[in-house]
Amino acid sequence: MIHLATEEHLTPAAIARRVGVHRHTVESTLKRYHDTGTIKERAGRGRKRKITTEDEKKIFKKSKQGKNATEIAREYERETKMKVSESTVRNIIHDHQGKWMRRQQVEALTPANKAKRLAYAQAMKNYNWKKVLFSDEKVFFLGAAKTHAYQQPGKRKKYPVIRHPPKLNVWAAAGTHMRSKLYFFNTNMDAELYQKVIKSRLRADRITFSPDCPVTLPQRYHFLQDNAKPHKAKESMAKLAELVNNRIIEHPAQSPDLNPLEDLWSYLDRKVKAANIKSIQGLKQTLTHEWENLPWSYIRDSVKSMPRRLVECVELAGGRTHY
Repeated sequence: MIHLATEEHLTPAAIARRVGVHRHTVESTLKRYHDTGTIKERAGRGRKRKITTEDEKKIFKKSKQGKNATEIAREYERETKMKVSESTVRNIIHDHQGKWMRRQQVEALTPANKAKRLAYAQAMKNYNWKKVLFSDEKVFFLGAAKTHAYQQPGKRKKYPVIRHPPKLNVWAAAGTHMRSKLYFFNTNMDAELYQKVIKSRLRADRITFSPDCPVTLPQRYHFLQDNAKPHKAKESMAKLAELVNNRIIEHPAQSPDLNPLEDLWSYLDRKVKAANIKSIQGLKQTLTHEWENLPWSYIRDSVKSMPRRLVECVELAGGRTHY
C-alpha cells in the first residue's frame, strides 16, 4: 500500500481495489505512515489489561494448590470484586506453562518411613554418587502404546487394549560410569532368584564401564538396592557381601524418587511404546538394544540430580519429592 501510494501515486480507492481491502484500511494505514514513518500500531492502542501481572501470578499460584478454573475464578471475584471468566483463568495458567492433567497416584508414606527418608537424605546429601551402581526392577507389558495424542473432539483416536497382556520383568543397574546387562525373568522375584540375578550381573566382566571410568572404580563401586524382602534376605545379603564386600547403601523403603534408575525406566518405556512390539522376544530385543545404546550423558544427568532430590526431601521433612 505504501509503495502504490508513494511510487505509483494511486488513490486510496484504487489501492483498495488493487490490494483487495477496504478503502478505510488503506486510508488509516497511509495516515499512520505519514504521521509516524512506520505502519506499526502506536503503543497503548491495544486492549486494556483487566488483570495485572501480579494478579496473574496469584492465579497461577492458586492453580498449583490443586484448584480448578471455576474455583479460581470465584475466588478472584470474591477477593477483587472483579469478574473474570473461566476461559481467561485457563489461558493465564496455560501461559505460565500449566496444564490440566490427571494427578499421579503414589503410595502414602507412613510417619516412620518419612522419618527414615529424612534421616537418609540428611546423611547422604553430600555423598559422592558418581561411584554408586543403582539397581531396580520394572515390569514391561506387551502391546503398551502411547496413551495421549492431540485430537479433535468427536474424532478421538483409538488404540486396542489387551485385558491381560503378557508381561516381562526386568532387572538392571546403572551409574555414572557403569551399566549392567539386563536380566529378564517371568516369575515373581524371590530371594533365590535375586541371588541368581546379582551373581550373574554384578560380576565385573558382566558390567559395561564407560571409556572414562576411573581405573579403581570396578573394584570399589558402591551398590544401591531397595528394601524389597528378597533383597534383604539373609542369603541375599551374604551373596552381596561376596560380590561388593561392605559397599552396600542402606536405601530407605518407599523411595523410588530417590533412585535415578526410575528416569532410565521412563526412557525405556517411551521407546517401547513407540516401537509397536508384537512379541515377548521382540520386547526383549528392543529393551536390550535401547539399554545398550542409552547415552552415558542421559544416565549421568539422572545421577547428578541426586543432591537436589535429597535437598528437596529434607525440605519436605521426608515427604515425597517431585522426582
